[in-house]
Amino acid sequence: MPRGVFERKVVLTGGSTLIVSLPKEWCRQVGISPGDKLSMVIQPDYSLRLLPKKDEKRAYETTMVVSSKITPKAVEREFIARYLLGYDVIRIQFEEGTYEHRAAVKRALSKKLIGVEIIEEDARSMVVQCLAKPSELSVKDATRRMMKITSSMVNDAVECLLNPQEDILREIVEREDTVDKFYLFIVRQLKSAAVGLYLPSEVGLRDLREALGYRIVSKSVERVADHAKRVAIMIPQIKDCAEICELLAILGRKSSEMFDAACKGFFEMNKSLAHEIVEKVEGLRSDEAAVLRKILETRPEASQVLVVSTVLESLKRVADYSSDIAEITVNLAAEL
Repeated sequence: MPRGVFERKVVLTGGSTLIVSLPKEWCRQVGISPGDKLSMVIQPDYSLRLLPKKDEKRAYETTMVVSSKITPKAVEREFIARYLLGYDVIRIQFEEGTYEHRAAVKRALSKKLIGVEIIEEDARSMVVQCLAKPSELSVKDATRRMMKITSSMVNDAVECLLNPQEDILREIVEREDTVDKFYLFIVRQLKSAAVGLYLPSEVGLRDLREALGYRIVSKSVERVADHAKRVAIMIPQIKDCAEICELLAILGRKSSEMFDAACKGFFEMNKSLAHEIVEKVEGLRSDEAAVLRKILETRPEASQVLVVSTVLESLKRVADYSSDIAEITVNLAAEL
């Protein structure tokens, strides 16, 4: 029999109760004792998943050693990777010459992560704890907030094509950090559910199939925010292209409306609306062609063509990701 696979005979007791014994090895590994409770989760294929249910969850800890041989950026990625794996406590040991590496971890804490705080620190070590729990911010609530912020970024960026305002453009760029925080928090919760640290219901979802849908949708929303930021960065560089900007704004408003509709359809599990969005994306080709024709007619400088083309591509991508969200809606709705 394969390692980790146990066979047990179903026993009838009391005339109607079916009993199956638990493997001693598994009970010892997970710390199950007589009187403890187990959660039994019915899977889509009708198999059962058993999870130890303790009154208090033990802290899920890890330790990382930071050496000067790796770059501060690499340390930041390693730290975020452990956060995404669901660790509650991350203990960091710093070797000599790693001041910049420590600063990189602190930047990640403040700019990219939700509910993560330094609870201990000295010259050679740091203990970081994630205080945010699924009960306080579910996957669905985090995704809804992420979508709302991203929608405002896209709408504001499109309006600034016709009426650029430095303060609004700067805010759009700053809001992208908040979207990234929500995205990483969502991925953390979904991974925690996937490896069994939480039940899907504890993060606000029905099952792991729904979790996969939210993983794809959250990534699409995060990418839309990236493109809204990209448009905001490009707008100050546009010079003497008023007619082109008017056409870009028309395309941008349609993309923005599709994104809002895709988000609405996703939370309502509205298949009709989702199908409509997917089909509408194809209709944007004519708006794209109008922008390209105007570029050929007005013949702006090469530097302006590059900037305008970048904005055009980003606005198109907003629509494409909206279509991706709509397709996930269709897939999830079909499973209900």
